[in-house]
Amino acid sequence: MKLPLLLLCLSLLACKKDKNEEVMPNYSMNGSNTFAAYVNGELWLPKGRPSTFQKNFDITYDPAYKGGTLNIAAYRKISDNPSEYEHVIIAMAQADHEGVYTFDNPEISGVRFYNQECEYDKSPEVYREGQLEITKLDLQNGIIAGKFEFTLTKPGCDTIRVTEGRFDKKIF
Repeated sequence: MKLPLLLLCLSLLACKKDKNEEVMPNYSMNGSNTFAAYVNGELWLPKGRPSTFQKNFDITYDPAYKGGTLNIAAYRKISDNPSEYEHVIIAMAQADHEGVYTFDNPEISGVRFYNQECEYDKSPEVYREGQLEITKLDLQNGIIAGKFEFTLTKPGCDTIRVTEGRFDKKIF
């Protein structure tokens, strides 16, 4: 009787997750203030800015500007050196309803990624493909949520593949 109990206790300890282990948040649409994605297969979560003036993750939405303008920004500190960080910016105009929007028209959409090696911006040398899906646009309750994925390539830089992206934010 003691041996099975001891084995059970040991297996529970072995399966216990490290408290600092990062996990992909569940997809939600309730204003839970979450942003996450896999960047080249590794979990990417916003973190590192201690200031309330410079947030790790923020969304702004203006229903009156350019037919509904959505801006998503996320920041991630990657070391103790303040100059070592990454950020993601997703912008979409004419985003006035729940649905799928593509990044193929630079006049109304944009996606940027910055890391220490490269800046993937709106310049013509950056190739981008992907989509943003707004799954909840509830202006009455101030909640916007959705999913995204994209690929960015730039001469001389590694390809950035972002998959399983998700966001959920109370916007006011």
